[in-house]
Amino acid sequence: MSDTPLPLYHKVYLLLKQRLVAGEYAPDAPMPGENALAAEYDVSRLTIRRSLEALETEGLIRRRQGRGTFAEPPDISGHSADIDTLMTHLDQMGMQTRVRLLDLQVVPASAHVAERLGLSPGEPVSRSVRVRSHDSLPFSYLTTHVPQDVARRISRQQLGSRPLLAIFRDLGIEVARAEQTISATLAEPAAAQALDIPVGSALLSLHRLVRDKSGRPVEWLHALYRPDRFEYRMHMQAHDTSGEPNWLPARRVEPASAASAKPRRPAKRKT
Repeated sequence: MSDTPLPLYHKVYLLLKQRLVAGEYAPDAPMPGENALAAEYDVSRLTIRRSLEALETEGLIRRRQGRGTFAEPPDISGHSADIDTLMTHLDQMGMQTRVRLLDLQVVPASAHVAERLGLSPGEPVSRSVRVRSHDSLPFSYLTTHVPQDVARRISRQQLGSRPLLAIFRDLGIEVARAEQTISATLAEPAAAQALDIPVGSALLSLHRLVRDKSGRPVEWLHALYRPDRFEYRMHMQAHDTSGEPNWLPARRVEPASAASAKPRRPAKRKT
């Protein structure tokens, strides 16, 4: 756990809450038991119990006597992003960074993933986990789900060397739009290890649903970024809307995007 003044049970509560909000636990299946969660977060059962009590008070879980603890269904919402902008960003990032494939397997789609990809729960999907690095330092942890009929055309070598949207382009899959959200989150054990940070550290969290020109979802991405090594910039311009000034993404003439995301160079130490 990261060294913060928060009580230990509250740190675990925050980590479990973000997993619940993200829909990682299916409402119709019990969550891991207290012993399993205690082992995962390296804390006592009493700490886990207090964390679960806080989640239950907030209405995020429900406990069934003799059956276990169950998640309440998450509230799903999203925002739009211009696909040409995303393609530009990914092409640039692919040239400036290196990617390492940590895991690739076919798994049954959870209820949350199935809803995003327009599938039935349990249908097979390809799940890949990758880490991107800049100047040999990891800055992003990427978990991607792709429908299996699309994924079987993608090789392990491609996933370990190129952005997925660039691979789609080579396969003739025309991506047309994306829905994207950016928020803050805390590092779970797997992401913390991959990004070389303590569990519970603050991260930027990005969810992106990519659709092809027919409207079919072809990628569901969850990307976690170290804020000390990655930044997301957006150029804004004032506009009058119904007599009220508003900030909107700027439209540029030169070949640059209204929003840009890129890894930060590590600060040089003074000697």
